[in-house]
Amino acid sequence: MAGAGALFFLFSFCLLARQAAAGGYGGWQSAHATFYGGGDASGTMGGACGYGNLYSTGYGTNTAALSTALFNDGAACGTCYELRCDNAGSSCRPGSILVTATNFCPPNYGLPSDDGGWCNPPRPHFDMAEPAFLHIAQYRAGIVPVSYRRHVLRLLMSRFHCHRVTYY
Repeated sequence: MAGAGALFFLFSFCLLARQAAAGGYGGWQSAHATFYGGGDASGTMGGACGYGNLYSTGYGTNTAALSTALFNDGAACGTCYELRCDNAGSSCRPGSILVTATNFCPPNYGLPSDDGGWCNPPRPHFDMAEPAFLHIAQYRAGIVPVSYRRHVLRLLMSRFHCHRVTYY
């Protein structure tokens, strides 16, 4: 019986490693992104996930607050997401970034979801730390459409960060 458990664990680990090597977990989905917290991301410390100082706990500035649609009552805390700007306009930068979910972006029911109430349900939205946002878009953009997907690399490579790894 112990051998069967070990075999199941090995199979599960290999399956996760295969997904990670393929670059992610699932297909790309659509959302929007804004930023908060200032140029040094000091305004993003603390947050609904309870991680405290994101510098000293190892998360750094590649973090995001998630809308209700993504936050899942806190179950998404620590989840890694890959985001890329999804607009051919001049506000986007090439490439993508991996961010860790560390906070909740509360709804603002006083504003429509397409004009200031960015985190209102059922809208999927990432309110990113400013340095992370600036990897995929220009400051003047304010809000940009993004494509995102979950990543399993955090589960395999690190307790704290999302990492992009090219070998194992």
